[in-house]
Amino acid sequence: MWRFLRTLLAFTLAFLLAMIIGGLLLVGALTTAGGILASRSGEKPSTPKTGWLLLSLSGELKESETSDWPSLSWQRWLFGAPEEKTPTLEEIRRALWAAQKKSDIKGIVLRLGDLSARPAQVQQIGRWLLAYKQKTGKPIYAYGDYFTELTYYLASYADTVILYPGSGAAVEWNGLVAEGVFFRRFLEKWGVKPRLFRTGAYKSAAENFTETSYSPDNRTQITALLEDVWANWIDSIARQRGMTAESLRAWPDRYIFFSAQQAHEKRLVDMLLPWQVWVRRFIPEGKEEPEFVPAQALAKPEKASSNTQIALLYAEGEIGPNSDLQAEELVPLLRKALEEEKIKAVVLRVHSPGGAVLDSDKIARAVKELRTKKPVIVSMGGVAASGGYYISALADKIVAEPTTITGSIGVIGLLFEVKGLLEKELSLTTDRIRVGGQYADFLSPYREATPQETDRLQAEIDHIYEEFLQVVKEGRRYPSREAVHSIAQGRVWSGQDALTHGLVDTLGGLEAALTLAAQAAHLTDYEVVTLPEPEPLFQKWIKKLQSHAASLGFFQASHANLPEIFQARWIEFNLY
Repeated sequence: MWRFLRTLLAFTLAFLLAMIIGGLLLVGALTTAGGILASRSGEKPSTPKTGWLLLSLSGELKESETSDWPSLSWQRWLFGAPEEKTPTLEEIRRALWAAQKKSDIKGIVLRLGDLSARPAQVQQIGRWLLAYKQKTGKPIYAYGDYFTELTYYLASYADTVILYPGSGAAVEWNGLVAEGVFFRRFLEKWGVKPRLFRTGAYKSAAENFTETSYSPDNRTQITALLEDVWANWIDSIARQRGMTAESLRAWPDRYIFFSAQQAHEKRLVDMLLPWQVWVRRFIPEGKEEPEFVPAQALAKPEKASSNTQIALLYAEGEIGPNSDLQAEELVPLLRKALEEEKIKAVVLRVHSPGGAVLDSDKIARAVKELRTKKPVIVSMGGVAASGGYYISALADKIVAEPTTITGSIGVIGLLFEVKGLLEKELSLTTDRIRVGGQYADFLSPYREATPQETDRLQAEIDHIYEEFLQVVKEGRRYPSREAVHSIAQGRVWSGQDALTHGLVDTLGGLEAALTLAAQAAHLTDYEVVTLPEPEPLFQKWIKKLQSHAASLGFFQASHANLPEIFQARWIEFNLY
């Protein structure tokens, strides 16, 4: 009966989704056709090709177009209304590179909003802005209604910083914090028992369910990370703005934040003006709008023409079969880079907190195979930890930002037992009929795990951990297993500390990784190509919706085809 109901549910959901997809395809087709007709009839204003490069940064900063989920804005789909979109890191890279070569780009305007990004990502953008300024000598402006520490760090690379003058405008300067919510007592109250399996006291991904506060080991590693980021930001801002690091360190406890007037008095900002007033200086005579060129307009990649190429691949997001970073998508790209004669070296940009062991291992093996034929350089983004480090370890060289979060060499598994919830709180009972063995219901959440089962699980966790250590030992050329274990045990490191411990080779950004790749392949004249090439928005929609449709049958397929250890029981061996 349960299998029948499950099948019926899957069929019903699939049917409903098919109807939704059909409707979206129709709307998308009509919208696309309307957009084409509008553009041909001259109704849609053209994007300026000359003027000031505008980098509008707010919302989540993605690494590349391949990881960008298309907008679900019905207004955009139905009416073709413009929707401001934060450029990806790859688009920013290409736009700034193109702006360096275009004499008709007069400079850069940063419009900074509520930006969500990793410290290492804004550090990379800051380095690109500095390179642009040094190479072209053209001005950079930064505007904000409100600056957080992160956005002010980015604004400090500008020649002139402008802040809105009215109420509510401020520069936040009160330090960094890590804050978590812990569910242990809540779960205990409701009769849910979490079972944690891990290697290393620092492997803390499940602490929110098993503890009531940060453990001493986790507190130590988080404090070290925050201190590294804070010190880096203070030193950089002091250098860019001509201020003293001592003042920046003393201000958080004295001010918390600066009002617009206070920020101007402290020389944190140079001007106080509303955006609409300030941008008038960028409106050419005889026109009504400022000459702003969006980053996406300059970032459009040119068709590859060189026979000497370095391939740039982005590995972004959580690793797993139903996640953003899937082995079945990345491994074929690595093999394409291996087989394509024009590609002489590969830079793998890793921005991932980790994920499933199986997919991590598949990607790592593909990197190892590629490395036998061509140089492979890893450029770490904001985070390349656990599974993110696993897929990086076998590269020829690893480049990280000082504020990259990396390491976390360890394994974790979590099981929730809900027998207490069912029986005591919901007055439900469960029963079972086993055939073939006493552990046929292995990992069932409806009963307590036996000592034999927990021992077996922990043994598997330990085995995977030993394999992880061997991967790192081989890739990073450590002298022994013990040498890796001493810096592993789930401990996360900043890029700066990772360099000290030999987990990375050098500090820098994407351009440093590309330089290393060119040197390893003995290249002086080459072209950088991004794999895969950016897809049209319509094609992204199709693929993403197909993926969601396929995932509807996951539970049924998993029960039919996979060992029970991987069935839907909230237990899986993960590298987080």
